[in-house]
Amino acid sequence: MSQARLAKLNYTSYHQREAYVTVLHSSEAYVCGAIALAQSIIQKNSSSDLVLLHDKSISGKSLRGLRAAGWKTKWISRIRSPFAKKDSYNEWNYSKLRVWQLIEYDKIIFIDSDLLVLKNIDEFFFYPELSAAGNDKVLFNSGVMVIEPSLCKFEDLMLKSFKVSSYNGGDQGFLNEVFTWWHRLPKRINQLKVFSKQDDKEHQVGDGLYAIHYLGLKPWMCYKDYDCNWDMD
Repeated sequence: MSQARLAKLNYTSYHQREAYVTVLHSSEAYVCGAIALAQSIIQKNSSSDLVLLHDKSISGKSLRGLRAAGWKTKWISRIRSPFAKKDSYNEWNYSKLRVWQLIEYDKIIFIDSDLLVLKNIDEFFFYPELSAAGNDKVLFNSGVMVIEPSLCKFEDLMLKSFKVSSYNGGDQGFLNEVFTWWHRLPKRINQLKVFSKQDDKEHQVGDGLYAIHYLGLKPWMCYKDYDCNWDMD
């Protein structure tokens, strides 16, 4: 029996409050991705809530589209990454830490909005905090994480954010420094897929994947005269 199924037996005495959560901040560049993410989760018959945290950069029109796609939207004040350079791509990535404030849920699976879910992943709610797929043998990728919301943990993370450096200036480097004893999810729940003009093999994906994480150019950035060739073959 798998680790997830064994853990599930420990939760049968009460109904665990669960949600998939993503965060949009600073621009609307990932709105289309978040809409596709919601639909991919719903189409795989998930029974969990979908919660999207957003700042003031997301317009009312976009929020209506996101809600129509299935997200429950919640406004947040974004958090600056203390060690990021001004106007860098990861300047406000610490906004992701807001997910620990969602104490109305017992467990959440955070998912970056540039992922697409291919199979039902509800079983991973029964993994402990912090569970993630590894980038290598030591570091995890923060694009998919199992988290247990806690205001105490959020305050602790905020205090540490000014003391603990991040190897990449963003949330992933910081969280790897804080959660040194993390739990490993199968890599196929966060399969990295990189667009590259030089290597067609980068477009290939294997069988049995739970979710694809698009790095670099995104599928919604492609159009008639600029085909990224994002297919599933």
